[in-house]
Amino acid sequence: MAIGLSQEKAPPVPAEPAPPTRRRRHPLATGIAVALVLVVAGLVGWIALRGYLARQELYAALPAAHGIQSAIVSGDLGSARSSADELQKRAASAASLTGDPIWRAAEIVPWVGPNLAAVRTAAAATEQVSSRVIQPLVRVAATADPRTLALKDGRVDLAPLVAAEPVVARAQAAFHAAAKTLDTVDTSATIHPVGSAVDRLRELFAEATPAVDAVGNSARLLPAMLGADGARNYLLVAQNPAELRATGGLIGSVALIRADHGAISLVAQQAGTSIGPWTEPVAAIPDGPTGLFGQLIGTFIQDVNLTPDFPLAASTASRMWTSTNGGTVDGVITMDPVVLAALLRATGPVAVPSGETLTSDNAVSLLLSEVYRRYPDPAQQDAFFAAAASAVFQRVAQGGTDGSALVSALAAAASSRRILIWSAHPAEQGILATTSLAGELPLSTGTTAGVGVYFNDSTGAKMDYYLDTSVAAGGAICRADGRPTTRVAVTLANRAPADAATTLPDYVTGGGRFGIPPGSIQTRVAVYGPSGGLLAAITSGGETKSAISGTDRGRPVSVFTVTLAPGEQRTVDVDFLGMEQTGTGVSVTTTPTLPGTGATPDVGAESAVGSIAVDCASVVK
Repeated sequence: MAIGLSQEKAPPVPAEPAPPTRRRRHPLATGIAVALVLVVAGLVGWIALRGYLARQELYAALPAAHGIQSAIVSGDLGSARSSADELQKRAASAASLTGDPIWRAAEIVPWVGPNLAAVRTAAAATEQVSSRVIQPLVRVAATADPRTLALKDGRVDLAPLVAAEPVVARAQAAFHAAAKTLDTVDTSATIHPVGSAVDRLRELFAEATPAVDAVGNSARLLPAMLGADGARNYLLVAQNPAELRATGGLIGSVALIRADHGAISLVAQQAGTSIGPWTEPVAAIPDGPTGLFGQLIGTFIQDVNLTPDFPLAASTASRMWTSTNGGTVDGVITMDPVVLAALLRATGPVAVPSGETLTSDNAVSLLLSEVYRRYPDPAQQDAFFAAAASAVFQRVAQGGTDGSALVSALAAAASSRRILIWSAHPAEQGILATTSLAGELPLSTGTTAGVGVYFNDSTGAKMDYYLDTSVAAGGAICRADGRPTTRVAVTLANRAPADAATTLPDYVTGGGRFGIPPGSIQTRVAVYGPSGGLLAAITSGGETKSAISGTDRGRPVSVFTVTLAPGEQRTVDVDFLGMEQTGTGVSVTTTPTLPGTGATPDVGAESAVGSIAVDCASVVK
């Protein structure tokens, strides 16, 4: 057998791994990516730069905006025009910087977009106000300056008002359109600096709204109301707050004023006691106020304003006048001695036929206190009141009075409800109804309870010269169903001297004629709750207080009586449950009263209104 070597095969030597294949980046793709990064970076930089510049423009516009108001108030219309031009330039630049297509396209980007949209909307609103509101109003101010609107020889030149009306109406509409646009911004989707800036702009719009509306409404109302389209007759009703009524005071005298193509004249004047009374109401009075205040509001002109609903009171007084004297009445205007004092600051002292001189310092005390010491006969008192009112009217009608001072005094009186106006013409009343001049019942919103606190004297005398009143209100959520409770705290104090029963005339104290001890003050207080709400509780000193309850135009009402001897003070708390509100905001309207110390009140002052914290432990659930 042949023997040989083994023939087994050796294992193969493993091959070296091939190097990985590298995918070569195409030069075109790399270029596109770099280009996109650069474009995005450029767009971001573009938007950031323009946003920064727009912010700078808006900040630079603020001094101009403030300058316009101060210039107009001071009568420096040249400076007002200069500031208006500066504001428009800055606002237009800001709007342009934030309104280009790139900016608008970027608004679709999540998170960033809402912020850009908010800035653009704010800039656009500012530009619209500067170009379509402020510029036109400044131009009109040059021809309708309050100084040129003052009475001269018993006439107001209506031509500037008539010419300004369409300009002002367009400006008013543009302002509200800009404000509405700004309200569409959802600040919850913006960063804090943007959201706070939008909120601040909204606040500025809210602050400007009363002034814009005052100018707009005046331009729409005054020409016709001053007789541009034919003669108008108005009742000028003097209210006496020494004997309070819900709208301000007992109606002491009534004058018929005629306005005919700007010429204003005093036609007739009567004491309130010479009008009526009637055995049956002269006009249809709704069941609500009749149940709360009685039939007197339809039968005695001195009591038509027991109700705080001024349009109802005024229309009833108008019917009483025409039932007595015939003719037609186109409107009713109220005022009181506090307003007279403010007018006297504009006119200077006025001599009264009886020999006295009325000044801004002595008008309130003379007409509401001293006159009762000098003239115990009510007929003499009425004659003095009529002479004083006529003297002030004639002084204003003569002209030569600083128009700005006169307008300022009237505006302040209107803001405190010491001047109220009702028009028998529905279109005009519709405009008035949007203002505090209308004297309508308080309005509520979904988040705010509109409440009213009104005072009616039931002493039957003139002791409210010494009555001090204050009101505080607050809201809280105290129920499991989330319905808010609104609490109104009403405090009254008798500041008459301790010896009032013997040192004050019987005509002032009442002399006990109606069962009220001389020197004491008895007041019926009507507290109106929020629309659709419910009356929950009435307490004083922790105890339930008796009261009359009812409703008036969908509002719950509590009417209670407080009697105070000299030096006494009492607080009554009234709680309402809001059925249509979700928030705890409270807005309070009150009867304009006197300070209770004999001091001359500021024309813009009314009953002090404060805020209180509501303790849910004390709330009736």
